Amino acid sequence: MLYVVFIGFLMGLANLIPGVSGGTIALLGGLYERFVGSISMLTALKIRREEILFLIELVVGIVTGIFGFSALIDLSLSTVPSLMYGIFSGLVIGGIPVVFKRIEKLGISALLSMAVGASVVILISLLSPSAGGVSLTDHGAISLVYDTVAGFFGASAMVLPGLSGAFILLVMGEYARAISAIKSFDLVIIAFIGVGVILGVLFVSRLLRYLMKKFRSETFAFLLGLMIGSIPDLITRPGKNTDLTLIVSGVILGVLVSYLLALLEKRNKIQV
Repeated sequence: MLYVVFIGFLMGLANLIPGVSGGTIALLGGLYERFVGSISMLTALKIRREEILFLIELVVGIVTGIFGFSALIDLSLSTVPSLMYGIFSGLVIGGIPVVFKRIEKLGISALLSMAVGASVVILISLLSPSAGGVSLTDHGAISLVYDTVAGFFGASAMVLPGLSGAFILLVMGEYARAISAIKSFDLVIIAFIGVGVILGVLFVSRLLRYLMKKFRSETFAFLLGLMIGSIPDLITRPGKNTDLTLIVSGVILGVLVSYLLALLEKRNKIQV
């Protein structure tokens, strides 16, 4: 139980950070397939007690990470961006072998899927993050509907390893508004974003479960491509504030953390 809550907690932290995917953390922790499968079963009304408990534990961790540490993550990204993005890059790099092992047959179709996944993230990262842009506190109908739409696309990305939901919110001009709402506990904005998040997670989870059954190697190759494609954006995200020493230190620390997560996953024998 505590292990699932802990991974959920890390997923919550990851979902606060542009460029980092909660799906990557779920993969590192060995919970990704079970996470996707449990949500898919729930939407199909195939409800089992153990899966409900699993999702509750995961959600408790995610909510704790998001609401408990949004201010700290925001402060860390502004004060030591090189170290933070180095750590995030290391987490992704350390997770590559974990995903690669799930590719049963590395054929031409899998390699093409990997290339497509990497290309998707690279193209998204080239978009200007100044798109969209709504008032941080506006409760007008248009702003709230946009909150739901942004939440849907952001959550869809959150489920995919390597594709950051927070970055999608940044591109859509919704990130600052979402963080502001969490920090000030604006329940109206949080509720509308939350509806979009739930719909996005449900939709993508069902799609992924189908793909993992029918095209397992190609699906995991695509997910691996998403992770690989996110690394250049993460490494360069500090921009003018780049400190090479801190980035390298962060990468090493991130790889170490991902390795420890893999050991924890084996020790807890999480079945996916």
